Amino acid sequence: TERTFGHWRHWIALARMLERSDVPLRTVEFVYLCTGSGLAAGLIAGMTAQGSMIVLGVMAGGAAIPFLVVWMKGVRRTKAFENQLPDLLITLAAALKAGHSFKTGLQTIVDEGRAPASKELKRVLTEAQLGRPIDESLAEMAVRLGSKNFEFVITAVTIQRQVGGSLAGLIDMVADTVRQRQQFARKIKGLTAMGRAGAYVLMALPFFIAAAITLLNAEYMDPLYHSSTGHNLIILMFAMMAFGSFLLRRIVSFKG
Repeated sequence: TERTFGHWRHWIALARMLERSDVPLRTVEFVYLCTGSGLAAGLIAGMTAQGSMIVLGVMAGGAAIPFLVVWMKGVRRTKAFENQLPDLLITLAAALKAGHSFKTGLQTIVDEGRAPASKELKRVLTEAQLGRPIDESLAEMAVRLGSKNFEFVITAVTIQRQVGGSLAGLIDMVADTVRQRQQFARKIKGLTAMGRAGAYVLMALPFFIAAAITLLNAEYMDPLYHSSTGHNLIILMFAMMAFGSFLLRRIVSFKG
């Protein structure tokens, strides 16, 4: 499986997601886990429900559950690192001002910091001990975590180390900039909270109404679930909801 699909862009992105979420699984193992989850859910649906569309929908949902769990874990881990980043930079700047080297400053963060920052920087130092340039390891860490702020930090630090100057002063300035960016992002998130809540309600409302009508009058909803026209309408509904969700997300999202 890896020889066949290992060069695909989506396969590489899946491997990156597993690294970001710190899940101890190979990509092929995770793919088989999702496949098995979908088949098990489809088997249960096939024994308890009627209609091929329902079985296919349950299979897709069962296969998506492991993916969503890993994706949400990766998002939480990236957010945790972003919250640690200003304090991490201040600690590094303090170590440099005390006369320590850059690697020693990173080792201080590994010894005194918390995961995920300490664990990721420990990997960077291990790679450096094996002979890999530390700039490359830090850049790889930024891509692995998906942190735009850390990519900005690494770019600034790399340039400063090449041209010379006060690295501690630069890191202090970058830490202040990162903190201001995070505060601005939180402010934007607060201002768009009502729009995001409205989007969630609009997306959940059709499912809630369909479930309520099914419970109150199953015979009325029977043609939707057990006819080809109803299946086509369900497919059309999901397509329209996906497009509407994309538009709502673009309206309320902000990338600073």
